Amino acid sequence: MNNLNNFIRMKIKDKPVKLQVTTLLALILATMACTPQENYKKVRDEVMVFHNEVMADQDKIVRNRLRLDTLSQQLTTLKKQLPDLDTIGEKAAISKMILRLQSAEDRMNDWMQAFEPDVSGKSNAEAVSYFKAEMGKIKAIDSLYKIEAAVSGTYLNKFKKP
Repeated sequence: MNNLNNFIRMKIKDKPVKLQVTTLLALILATMACTPQENYKKVRDEVMVFHNEVMADQDKIVRNRLRLDTLSQQLTTLKKQLPDLDTIGEKAAISKMILRLQSAEDRMNDWMQAFEPDVSGKSNAEAVSYFKAEMGKIKAIDSLYKIEAAVSGTYLNKFKKP
C-alpha cells in the first residue's frame, strides 16, 4: 500500500497543479456526458401504468363501501339473527370504515385532478422529477387502498353467510 501511495505522489508531484485540475475536470465532464438521462416520457408512462393498476383496487374500495352501507341498513334485521350483536357499536364501526374508504377514494380523485401529463415548458430533468414525485404520490394511494380494502374486506367477512 505504501508503494502505491508513493507512486501516486510522484506522478502528481511531477505535474503542474493546473494540469491536475484540468485533467480532473475533464474526467468529471466525461463521466457526466456518458451518464444517460432518463427520458420523461418513459417515467410518465410508468406512472400511468401504475395508476391503471391502482384503479383496479378502486373497484374494491367502492364495492366494499357500498356493501358496508347496505350492512349498516340491515343491522336491525341482523340483530334478530344474532341477538348478542351490538348494533350501536357495529354502526359506529361501519360509519368509520365508510369514511376511511371515502377518504381513500377522495385522495385518488384529488390526485387525478391535479396530475398533469403535459409538461410543456419544462426541461426533461424537471419533467422526470415531477413524474417521479407523482409516482411517489400514487404509490402512497396504492398502499392506502390496499390497507383500507383489506380492513373493510375482513370486517365484511364477519357477516358473510356460511
